[in-house]
Amino acid sequence: MNDKPVASKIILTLADEDATGEEFIGLSTTLYQQNLIYSEPRELRKKEGKLELSVIFQDISSFNNWKSNPEVIAYFSPRFNAFLTEELKTVQELDVIIELDNVVNCTCDKPGFYILNGRSMPFSDELMCGICVGNIPYSRIPLDIKIENWQKHHQRIYLNWLESSFFEKEALKELTSYRKGKLNIEGEKIRKQLAAFFGYPVYLKFFVENPDENNTCLICNGPGEVSGLKRPRKICKNCNIAFCFSDL
Repeated sequence: MNDKPVASKIILTLADEDATGEEFIGLSTTLYQQNLIYSEPRELRKKEGKLELSVIFQDISSFNNWKSNPEVIAYFSPRFNAFLTEELKTVQELDVIIELDNVVNCTCDKPGFYILNGRSMPFSDELMCGICVGNIPYSRIPLDIKIENWQKHHQRIYLNWLESSFFEKEALKELTSYRKGKLNIEGEKIRKQLAAFFGYPVYLKFFVENPDENNTCLICNGPGEVSGLKRPRKICKNCNIAFCFSDL
């Protein structure tokens, strides 16, 4: 599957074996910010005059084409030429088992609708197809739709609530302020942008502390319509949200 995550190593051979390679420290950050890889790596390892950066590309297209990304070209192409003795290599690691293998990406020609979930944990399905329930990779989403920024914000607030921290009550208030909370207002903005880009309805799934009780629309309290999914079982086309996670 073309959208399957690809575990890889980027290998850079330094022209000066004694060089620190610090010119390339920001490479992983750029790849991450451009939605080419999953979580930003913590280290750039040096071994026998070579730098190795282990990454997980979003898909095979990102793996094959990351060097042609405009931001990578702008910041790193001159350094590739000046500090490397040979062309860098991107090597797929075939013997690596990664948790992301459990992510099934959508391949539907006509998805019908999408469901936007706020991030709770890393690598959760944040934008899913309403037909096959497959994940929609960020590589399919334009950079001007700041979905990653919103997901990071959502995850921070969610973890504050989950960890019963000093900010637990404030986090719960923000997560459940469906009409006026900054987090959900931003989520609605992202939802509208995604719907306009894909040309299909996108329904926002709000956080609910006790999801089994979430059997009516959180905005209008209406019964909604059957989604065709086991969870969420309902969608409200008036309020553009997905709800009802009860098995009943």
